[in-house]
Amino acid sequence: MAKKLTPVMLLFGSVLFFFIDCFCVSASLKRISILLLAAAFSVVFLFYSKLRDQVRPPLIAVSLMVLLDGVSCFYAVAPGYALTEFLRILASFCLALSLLAFCTDGRQIAVVLTGAAALSSVVSIDMLATRLISTPILDYLGQVSGDYQNLPGVEPGIRLTSMFLNPNVFAGFIGIAVLMGLGLAVSSENSRERAVHIVLLFINSLAFVLSFSMGAIAAIVLAFAVYLLLEQKGRRIRLLLLMAETLIVTLLMAFPISITSFSEWNGVRPVPLVCMVLGALMLCLLDYFVGCPLAARLNGKAIAGAAAVLAAAAAVFFVAAFQWTDGISLGQGETLRRADYPEPGAYQMVAETDGAVHIMIETQNRIDTVMHTSMVLYEGALDGAAFTVPDDSTIVYFNFTAEEAVRLERVAYGNEQGSASLPLKYRLLPGFIANRLQGLWANQNAIQRFSFFENGMKLFLRSPVIGSGLGAYENGLFSVQDFFYSTRYAHNHYIQSLVDTGIIGGLVFIGMLAVLAAAVWFGRRQGVLLAPALGGALAFIAGHVLTEMVFSTYTYLPMAFGMFAAINDCCGSALPMLKPLRESRIRAGILLSWTALLFVFGIFLGMNVAAQNIAAGGEPADYEEAARLDRFQWQKHLENYLYYTIDYDTDDETRQKADRYAERLERKGSYSAPYCLTEYYLATGRTEKAMEMAKQYVVYQASNHFAWQDLLDVMEVYEQNTPVFREGVAELARMREEWNKNNLGTITLTEQNEAFIARMQGTGA
Repeated sequence: MAKKLTPVMLLFGSVLFFFIDCFCVSASLKRISILLLAAAFSVVFLFYSKLRDQVRPPLIAVSLMVLLDGVSCFYAVAPGYALTEFLRILASFCLALSLLAFCTDGRQIAVVLTGAAALSSVVSIDMLATRLISTPILDYLGQVSGDYQNLPGVEPGIRLTSMFLNPNVFAGFIGIAVLMGLGLAVSSENSRERAVHIVLLFINSLAFVLSFSMGAIAAIVLAFAVYLLLEQKGRRIRLLLLMAETLIVTLLMAFPISITSFSEWNGVRPVPLVCMVLGALMLCLLDYFVGCPLAARLNGKAIAGAAAVLAAAAAVFFVAAFQWTDGISLGQGETLRRADYPEPGAYQMVAETDGAVHIMIETQNRIDTVMHTSMVLYEGALDGAAFTVPDDSTIVYFNFTAEEAVRLERVAYGNEQGSASLPLKYRLLPGFIANRLQGLWANQNAIQRFSFFENGMKLFLRSPVIGSGLGAYENGLFSVQDFFYSTRYAHNHYIQSLVDTGIIGGLVFIGMLAVLAAAVWFGRRQGVLLAPALGGALAFIAGHVLTEMVFSTYTYLPMAFGMFAAINDCCGSALPMLKPLRESRIRAGILLSWTALLFVFGIFLGMNVAAQNIAAGGEPADYEEAARLDRFQWQKHLENYLYYTIDYDTDDETRQKADRYAERLERKGSYSAPYCLTEYYLATGRTEKAMEMAKQYVVYQASNHFAWQDLLDVMEVYEQNTPVFREGVAELARMREEWNKNNLGTITLTEQNEAFIARMQGTGA
């Protein structure tokens, strides 16, 4: 067996994984993918025997998903989008292979992952504090991508946004590490090792709570339950106590951070880092002097009792936290937002304050929550405020603003039927948690998810068997939504898989999760110490991807694939394997086949990079050569060829080629081609074809008023006083009116657009 990695080597591995993960951002994705492909080729030959033995059902299931996603790039309606999406998956798969090669067991993989997550947590928490740690790291990363520049670090008064900017993705990334950290701590061989893992566990737990993603919290509650059920009876009470200790200490440390540091950073604030260090020390001491001795004294029969006591305590705390409220002090210019669900009718505000307060009262109905709009019921002084709740109201928000420092002791609203007080300050909840829970039962982000899901199913039905390729959701969204919003993903990876790779891809994704779960189950039965924690982490992923786009993001995928690698290493051999997989030569053939496929895709990727460099020349021949080389973004190169012929005088041969390329682009299902072709055909005097392309474009971009505006601007440049042109513009106007009538949203045009349409219809100057 290979020699185990030293703590220093594991620390180096964590730091390296952290930076590789950060470099998977779009700006450097191709470069890091090429490097990771080269690394994958190298480890296959340097660690051939070890990787051959790692060819087990979990890794095979993961590789099938990767293979199908890669194949979809070649039939995708938007191959440029597909390439970007697949490179994140490919980079993560290559990174997982490297972890399997370099780490001697799955436990070491988990250590690397939790260490990398802890580093991202420290950087993110320091963005609220001193910025002495985060600034040099983010400055270095900022040289690679603008994604790491000018990061706020916090959504004021609400939550930590992290170095990865998106708190929901960050919480998903960290949540996996929290679960693996629990497993590493519970199964540690000695107190020193346990203390190290508890420190990492606390750092990641604190960052997870501060990011306060409700979807991630719901998923991790499910994951904790799965973990407890999977854990061996002898360690279950130890795990339960560690979970409780971690939760208590984390919430205690989150309080002062939220009070002192959840505002725009304007100077050194030591509280977050002090709380991080103090909390880690407190958790270690609590575990050593209370948790471990108590776990040793309690027997298996006490587990149910301890769980019941903890559940009852949590329930009591939850009820008390929402009932025990008090007045609140607001500084000058400070705001407070509270929500309630009054019945329809007229109400009068009653308040006890020691100064003037401005209030805006707004309501949302079901459509408003979906579209992120609202109707203002009252705005003005709190003293004497009155409002009427409409019949279709779902929720009412009360927004208080202090014109000068003021104390709000009590605020209520009422009518002849009764009154209700608004909770102002929740004494048992950190402010950021209270703020996030406002409007919980009418959360507009959660409700809008259903629009994402519905539109995803519409896109799935366009190609239900094999899908439309990676990136299809982003490419086709505007054509199926009934009001304008912009998102790249369905926020549900099961639906995303159906859109991208159809029923086949959906079954492969679910099948991959099922194989990983089966491996965990059999690993647990064989006594694999880390199996329950890995099962909890897998449950977390399976639950979290129901409501979030995490499985499509550059930060999350390397962590998820790393965890898959840990399952393969720890539990893959415990899973009953098909007879052929017991043969070394069969596994060797599978490994070499993977390598060959990676090599082939590497060639295509190299051709794509070469094509980008050639196209930079900016001449028709350059675009033509780039389109010939590039299997993924050939459409972009041909569009540039057409734009060149519009902008510059060209010879007959170039024009004839442009016509052939235009015909080729007409057959492509991507949204950008019709826009290019509209201008090309107008510029070359083929008005009828131009109008066909214009109509096709607004069908693709139906809800996107910016697209309508741009298209009409281009058409005005080539304005013609001909029946075909006028009728084409009139048809677009009718399509717009029809869409506005039948959908929730409204396509708004500029004054110039409206004047152009009126002129073409003979109703304007």
